[in-house]
Amino acid sequence: MKSLLNRSMKEQKPLVIIYLAKDGAITQRKIIVKSLSSSAIYAYCFQRRSTRSFLLSNILAAYPADSLKRKRGIA
Repeated sequence: MKSLLNRSMKEQKPLVIIYLAKDGAITQRKIIVKSLSSSAIYAYCFQRRSTRSFLLSNILAAYPADSLKRKRGIA
């Protein structure tokens, strides 16, 4: 997963993450990674329209945002 996060940061490509929030809620976010640390990422979140921090341990899944378009047949 770290390689995918690094690629998002280097290429400024959006990712979709499935994230476990502090309150136990599971959310899906579209992000662009701005920086990485050993325990968290800092990313622009399209849902919140701001830069947010996400704990690496709470990211349940991550995949390129454009993979959704290909699966659904959207141009």
